[in-house]
Amino acid sequence: MDTVRYLNRKEASEYLLERHGLRRTPKYLAKLGSNGTGPAFHKANRHVLYDPAELDVWAAKLIGPSALSALGHRLRANAA
Repeated sequence: MDTVRYLNRKEASEYLLERHGLRRTPKYLAKLGSNGTGPAFHKANRHVLYDPAELDVWAAKLIGPSALSALGHRLRANAA
């Protein structure tokens, strides 16, 4: 069984930038967490911790599927 190394907000922010090119500050991640639109997180007392796999899932939803043209992106956006 693999042990997950959870990331604090600062580490999660750095992870998102390095792995996915998404610039999200720790403060912005806190805001997203308070309104329920950010990545899933865990609480250890008052500390917020992120599972890297859950950050990957959230980033993939945010980035969306690939398309070969701007029209392809617009068509997918309108279909959703």
